[in-house]
Amino acid sequence: MAWGELLGLLVMLAALFGLSDLLARRAGVDAAAAPLAALALAELFLLAAGLLGVLRPAGLALAALGLLGGGVEAALARKKGEPALPAALKAPAAKLFWAVALALAAGLWLLRPEFLNFDEYSFWGTAAKLTAENDALYTLCDAGLPWQMTEQAALPLTSYLFQLFGPFAPWRAIFAADILMLAALAAAAGCAKKARLAGPVFLAGLTVPTLVTVAGHTALLNTAWLEYLGDLPAGMLFGGAAAFWLAARDRGPAARWLTLPVVMLAANVKGNTFVLGLAAAGLAALDAVLFAPGERRGAKALVGRLGFGAAALAAPVAQYLVWGRHTAALVQRNAAAGGMGDTASASLPAVVVNGSKLLLGLPAESYFEARRELFWQYGDAMADAFFHRTLSVFGAGAAVAALVLAAFLAAVLLAPDKRARLRAALFAAGSSASFAGYWFILWLSYAFLLKDSTPETLASYPRYFASYYAGWLLLALAVLAVSCVSARRPVPGRAAALAAGAVFAAALAAGVEPQFTLLGAGGGEWAAVRSEVAVAKAAKEAVGPEEKVFLIRQGDQGFSWFLFNQQLCPALVYGEGGATFGEPALVEGMAYGAPYTAAELAAMLDKEQVDCLLVAAIDDIFEQSYAGLFADGLAAAKEGPTLYEKGEGGWTPAVSLAGEVTG
Repeated sequence: MAWGELLGLLVMLAALFGLSDLLARRAGVDAAAAPLAALALAELFLLAAGLLGVLRPAGLALAALGLLGGGVEAALARKKGEPALPAALKAPAAKLFWAVALALAAGLWLLRPEFLNFDEYSFWGTAAKLTAENDALYTLCDAGLPWQMTEQAALPLTSYLFQLFGPFAPWRAIFAADILMLAALAAAAGCAKKARLAGPVFLAGLTVPTLVTVAGHTALLNTAWLEYLGDLPAGMLFGGAAAFWLAARDRGPAARWLTLPVVMLAANVKGNTFVLGLAAAGLAALDAVLFAPGERRGAKALVGRLGFGAAALAAPVAQYLVWGRHTAALVQRNAAAGGMGDTASASLPAVVVNGSKLLLGLPAESYFEARRELFWQYGDAMADAFFHRTLSVFGAGAAVAALVLAAFLAAVLLAPDKRARLRAALFAAGSSASFAGYWFILWLSYAFLLKDSTPETLASYPRYFASYYAGWLLLALAVLAVSCVSARRPVPGRAAALAAGAVFAAALAAGVEPQFTLLGAGGGEWAAVRSEVAVAKAAKEAVGPEEKVFLIRQGDQGFSWFLFNQQLCPALVYGEGGATFGEPALVEGMAYGAPYTAAELAAMLDKEQVDCLLVAAIDDIFEQSYAGLFADGLAAAKEGPTLYEKGEGGWTPAVSLAGEVTG
């Protein structure tokens, strides 16, 4: 069962443990927050190495540092007579983190999930696969696409860390996304330092990804922990980064400054969630400036706190600008080479400036003025959805916001003194203001950037808002945990932590059927995808890396086209990006119809200098329209997927792939 894949992942998990142990011992980071700091530093190091073109040496260096450094630290500790328990396990939440991480690694290896989501094939999974197989940033690889992929790099780089040894495997990419969420959760639960408090908070946080994404999953598997997309990790890292600051602020300068790479990680997952990382940085900066860690007072201390606050805000912005310059140069190069370049309608800064003008009733540039009415229509639609569109177990967004504010209120009431109450209130007010900012950014995106949405549909609304709700809930749990630990009387603190765990666990039990969760995954969910992946892999073995492959898969709406592109890369996959081919009269009115006469299709294949046709699935429309173009009249294609090559009598069967179809 591909033991090498599991062994390679466990080696890197051991390296992560060693890095966490080093940070806990040398930097004074809380053991529960150490994995998040280790992942953040690893991602930042890999990003720099990728930009310099030395990604694999950097990955091997990280593996060596984690494995050897952790071992040396353990030996030194024994020599000094220190406790045998590694520093990375000294917090209750840290023990839970490593136990769940190991269980998840074993479970995913046994289950071996494939990518199921369209975006996992159109970008996320493809970026991870390119990075792993080329030992280079995906932006520098030939993706077989006419456009330049430019999304943020943290998730593909984290996947790379766990793909370092052995072949690329989708389940290891999924594990990478999960480990980021688990590390964020551990940082939040680590704010509850005692086991009796950390256990319920960890349990509550563990349910968050499922609770905020379960709406609509009444007949399909909920893939919160079984997907490789940036939305949930970005949200959880927003809450985890702010929680990291709460765990690090009183543990010395080294631990505090490690907040910077953590907020940089949170800001480097998705372009439209960059604001989440910035929000986490802003919360840490405000808390550092207004509430001095420890007993630091005076003008000199204030200057130091202001410097930290400025650095916390500047770090993710600087990283964002560096990545933007990198991708901008690639977009220009791709456009100069005949590619599509940048396909955005307008730049984000222009959208923010002109959208703000519309909000204030001021005149804007012509493109935005023409969409003024649509802008307000989207605003009304989003307001209505906030109160009425169910997207979580708790109900609509308003219900989630109410639960978050209730947790913050409990934290304020439990706080032992005025200063602590003000700090809890700061995080409540600051995160609420950030939510308003995130709302506005999405409003602008709907009105001016997203082309596949209308005010009636609000495309991907649950997915986009799940990012913020997940992080907001996790942050509220972290702030509540701080108050539970410091409560004047231990009983109310314990009761609040237990209540938080009970509320979230009860919501999961009452609102989610077990068969629609991770517990219900049995493998059948991936049968169809596994069959297509097997066909694509067999086709790749039969074609050369530079050959032009034209895909025919009737009934496709883009999913299979991206799947075959991901698997066959670097071979070039041509086609309509997902379509049903046929004579114009036969596909008229089809949303994904490709109307070509037989002569037109033949001419197009000649013009594109196609080397082979990958006929993955045909129907009566295709047979009626184009059987005459094939030497066998499509007899081989009727038996199953077939590779055809150009022959004297038309396209001739070259390789049968029918034996790869498993279901």
